[in-house]
Amino acid sequence: MAMFPSQLLLSSKHLKEQILQPLFEPLSVELFVPFGFDTDKFGTFCGTTPRIEGPRQTVKEKCLAGMAHANQRQGLASEGSFGPHPASPFLNVNEEWLVYIDLDQNLEIYGHSVSMDLCHQQLDFRSLQLTDFLTSIQFGVQGLVLKDANNGEVIAKGLTKEEELLPLLQKHPKWVLETDLRAHMNPKRQQTIAAVGQDLIRRMQSSCPNCAAPDFSVVERSGQLLCAWCKQATNTHAYLNYRCAHCQHQTIEKRKDLLAEDPQYCPHCNP
Repeated sequence: MAMFPSQLLLSSKHLKEQILQPLFEPLSVELFVPFGFDTDKFGTFCGTTPRIEGPRQTVKEKCLAGMAHANQRQGLASEGSFGPHPASPFLNVNEEWLVYIDLDQNLEIYGHSVSMDLCHQQLDFRSLQLTDFLTSIQFGVQGLVLKDANNGEVIAKGLTKEEELLPLLQKHPKWVLETDLRAHMNPKRQQTIAAVGQDLIRRMQSSCPNCAAPDFSVVERSGQLLCAWCKQATNTHAYLNYRCAHCQHQTIEKRKDLLAEDPQYCPHCNP
């Protein structure tokens, strides 16, 4: 089983160590962040710095850059994105990636998590529902970004107090408010980051039965569960296909959490 070092770099500037440290504590791993390393250069949610690559490539570049900055051989980095659900474009999702890179052991392990439970909202000066908006997003715990409605320029980020917000709205009468998507300002995103941390640790602890390399994980789902009532095939998968990224060893296991599908999800019983 691959092991993390006892002191592990996390390339972050938005307090992600507060979210992830409790998960690494039982492993006797202490996370630390690099001094003077600006992760905003890889892209910002508010749009001031566009992200050039996708989140998976960006998280790798961020991790390697942070490791070089801090002169470390091992490191963690995370990257999040918000966008339409791949299967349902009308729904938005928060996707999080977390990578662990170990140059000495030649490891590059990715954790991944997707959630539709997110706080990604917007309001502009034409709305009369400011109070309802602030209540609905739990303003104070959830931060806000204030932009100029004319040109999209960011006026302020990390707003969490009405005594800060209201004077700014009066000073800039044509405004746009957006929920701050940075990790330390977005409690919903914090939950998804915690989930991706759990996924990465699980992958590190899942060893290949052939070569003992970590990240022996599900790469595909196959087969069709039978309906519990009519016994015909449904669209629900029956098997989990595991593959080792190191030696390509594969196994197929029957899922244990569900032996037959509920008739309400059967295309024959409930077409």
